[in-house]
Amino acid sequence: MAKDYVALGTKIVEKLGGAENITKIFHCSTRLRVQLASREKADLEAVKSVAGVMGAVEAAGGIQVIIGNDVPKVYEAITAKYNLEKNEAIKEKLDEAEEKKGIVSVVLNVLAAIIGPAIPLIMCSGLISALLVIMVHLGLDAESSTYAIISMVGNGALYFLPVLLSYTAAKKFNCDVIISAFLGALLISPTLLGFAEAGGYISLFGLPVKAVNYSSTVIPVILTIWVFGYVQKLVDKIVPAAVKYVFRPLLCVVIMVPVMLCVTGPIGSYCGDLLSMMMGGINNAAPWASVLVAGCLAPLLVLTGMHLAMLPLVMGMFATVGFDNMLFPAFIGMNFSQFGIALACMLKTKNKNLRTLASSCALTAFLAGVTEPTLYGICIRMKRPLAATWIACIVNAVFCAIAGIKVFSFGAPSFFTMPIFMNPDGTMGNFYLAIVAAGLTIVTAFAATWILGFDDSVYGENV
Repeated sequence: MAKDYVALGTKIVEKLGGAENITKIFHCSTRLRVQLASREKADLEAVKSVAGVMGAVEAAGGIQVIIGNDVPKVYEAITAKYNLEKNEAIKEKLDEAEEKKGIVSVVLNVLAAIIGPAIPLIMCSGLISALLVIMVHLGLDAESSTYAIISMVGNGALYFLPVLLSYTAAKKFNCDVIISAFLGALLISPTLLGFAEAGGYISLFGLPVKAVNYSSTVIPVILTIWVFGYVQKLVDKIVPAAVKYVFRPLLCVVIMVPVMLCVTGPIGSYCGDLLSMMMGGINNAAPWASVLVAGCLAPLLVLTGMHLAMLPLVMGMFATVGFDNMLFPAFIGMNFSQFGIALACMLKTKNKNLRTLASSCALTAFLAGVTEPTLYGICIRMKRPLAATWIACIVNAVFCAIAGIKVFSFGAPSFFTMPIFMNPDGTMGNFYLAIVAAGLTIVTAFAATWILGFDDSVYGENV
């Protein structure tokens, strides 16, 4: 029987305090991410009880409702019925609501809102890069035009990241999207890249401009569009309506280009350099430490949505050293543990409701690396499988730390994305170790779930 997404969305909105209580709504691969004008009006426990909802948590300055793979359809149903995307009166409440949150929550929420929509495309490009390595192993000429075109696509999302994030940042900060995209494009213009290759400083009317390659960077464009939000409001106040069509974009660009090249861009670049230096220092002193810490914290990071906040650091590592030996290796444990747990539940339970859920969750986690359905639909609801998750994540983190496993292309570990572990230099040792880590994680999670057991009565009668 087909799901009624309008009915599901309506129930969720009602439990969140109604459409007038929603200041912002968007979604990732499995969750609705909702910002509220008043947290007190929302009933989190009632949201969790809605049929079709796998769970709900308060995190990163808002409410996250876990739906699963059907989340885009629920999102479309809600936004179409309540016209939330076009309701400017509701959007105006956003800043006031966020001011009541702590600075850490606000920053995490901003990063999630801006980076989250770009992740599927970044993962797509990363997987294409990984597949290109396989094609070279199978005989593709690395000097051919075919190789060059595929490589262009594989590197495209990270290279054009400032443009992608300028769009999502504009949506987050309520800026002019076209002007924002133009500013993002200027950051990776051939002229600026040429100056960056020469290094040092250049000048703009005597103002110092740090020559930086901003491709694959995150912080500079976010800072730029954030400042642009205030500049746009100022320009809207001072430019007469009769000439706004021409002079509004002109004045915005004239103000923002010096600000971007002399202030926000360099500040963001220095922040990125500092993060890279910190991670480089940790990796040089103790290469095993970063993945061990990330692995032990992986379930907590996903539960709170904080894993998105770590992506700028990972992207910086890809841009500087060409690999990630911290977050994605740790997520071998997070992603494949959910497959092992779902598989154990599917085989051990006699409850048909849980068996149906577990079979779907197992496929999603194993094939796509999407963990939320298992994490919220099984682990949180039955508690003891969550302990099995932590056990498997720690075992994987220890193994990855000892083996020094690296990821060479952006992507969440799963069956289809295992080529991200293939070293572009042609050696296969890292790839084989990653397979061992995935197998070890699955066996550990399966065994821990089977031994610890679970109470499947939360899924209703065995019918």
